[in-house]
Amino acid sequence: DIDMPVAGFHHDMFITENYMVMIDGAMSFTPQEAIKGKQLWMFDQARKLRFGIFDRSKELTKANLQWIEADVAAEIVHTCYAYDHDGQIILWTPVSYYDADSKGTILGGLGTGHMRRVVIDVQGKSVKIQEVEGGQKFCTEFPRIRDDRVGCNGVRYGFSGLQTTEGDFDFRGLLKWDFQSCKLDKVIHYPEGVVGGEPVFIPKSNCQEDDDGYIGLLLWNEKTQESTFAAYDAKSFDATPVVEFLVHRRVPLGFHAAWITEQQFQQQLKRAW
Repeated sequence: DIDMPVAGFHHDMFITENYMVMIDGAMSFTPQEAIKGKQLWMFDQARKLRFGIFDRSKELTKANLQWIEADVAAEIVHTCYAYDHDGQIILWTPVSYYDADSKGTILGGLGTGHMRRVVIDVQGKSVKIQEVEGGQKFCTEFPRIRDDRVGCNGVRYGFSGLQTTEGDFDFRGLLKWDFQSCKLDKVIHYPEGVVGGEPVFIPKSNCQEDDDGYIGLLLWNEKTQESTFAAYDAKSFDATPVVEFLVHRRVPLGFHAAWITEQQFQQQLKRAW
């Protein structure tokens, strides 16, 4: 058990080769405000972003948890990619700050997320939040990498949804991030009136590179009132899907998504029956 002074959002955590990390941001759980018609979580400008660090080689106990605090109040909803090197944890993630004019219906006062590079010095007990080239141009959320590379060093590319400022999870395109060059690499804009769900990386057979595959997701066309499944080339990042299938009934975009192989799917069926 971990003693938390305030009930926060605590929506995501992440791992590297040597560490498991919890996130404690500035959002506070405020059910009393929800009764008054406000959001269920509210941004507390007095609460600084902090990270709970566990060394994966040690026993998972409260005594082995180390908290490292940033010097700013901020929130992280979903992380993209993290690795560790020479006692530092490098985290790529959308970071949000306070915004009094926030239009979010769930997280009150939370500004839009922009991709940033967060450097956590485990030995020095410090946190630096760095801007990423091109990251300030676009709001983003639902970031992903290849699922089989989570926790590994040396990942080159990541992907995320291009988000508008009009509401929660209103994705109107895709973004590709180059971790090695530390910049936004490429952008895809959906056609006007099309909104997308969470982008998922689908590897090609014998995939070796981090962008050798497709970005698959569900799309909803607000004009035709039709759902489709689209797959974009993750390497070229061409705005025209490699393939797009019409789904003959509306599919809610939902929140998170996952890609599994046919073999994994059959294994799940056996376990279910």
